[in-house]
Amino acid sequence: MGATPIAVEERVWRVTAGAFPSNCYVVAIGGTHRCAIVDPGLDGPSIERALDALRLEPAAVLCTHGHFDHAGSAARFQREHGCAVYLHADDVKTLRASNFLLMAFKIDARIEVPEVTPIDARGLFVDVAGQTFTFHPTPGHTPGSCVVHTGDSLFTGDTLYARGVGLSKLPGERPAELRRSIESLWDRFAPLTKVHPGHGESATLGWIREHNSALRQFLETADDTPA
Repeated sequence: MGATPIAVEERVWRVTAGAFPSNCYVVAIGGTHRCAIVDPGLDGPSIERALDALRLEPAAVLCTHGHFDHAGSAARFQREHGCAVYLHADDVKTLRASNFLLMAFKIDARIEVPEVTPIDARGLFVDVAGQTFTFHPTPGHTPGSCVVHTGDSLFTGDTLYARGVGLSKLPGERPAELRRSIESLWDRFAPLTKVHPGHGESATLGWIREHNSALRQFLETADDTPA
């Protein structure tokens, strides 16, 4: 996996790279050379090369949650491009534990923790160069996990995958809460909404609801036992 950006819909590209690969998304802002970066993982240089190839300048970093494979390069873009980094307030502690988790996973990498602009109930809307991104809290995978919505696109981090279920058995994960968060998405968003997850391929919300058999089984069996 390299730095080549893959178009997943109009004005949205996926970059998958790094020691612990995860999906980072580059969202171009219509009519400008600016973009939002969603979930920059551990491989900042690959994301930078993708931005150069697309001739886009990052205006903000949006993190669906605080795990290192979704926020590990956020500080780089804050430092080098002046980007604000948005993350739900309930996941700041998760982000600050990143280097501990990297050591626990025996991954030879360490991250710089950025200065976070916290998202909470008082402000779930983020303006990026004139385009609105909305954070919808979906706790369960982590306490402050969110899905990020703009236009017809939904960036779901580890809350919702096209195939399989984003269970990690890490501290703070609550399966029953994750189940409720996922079930709330069916009514909040249209079936044709394009879901871009933190790992794996993109798909429409309706396709996921109908065809993700592992997810259906999880929704039927989840309980309140913490991971």
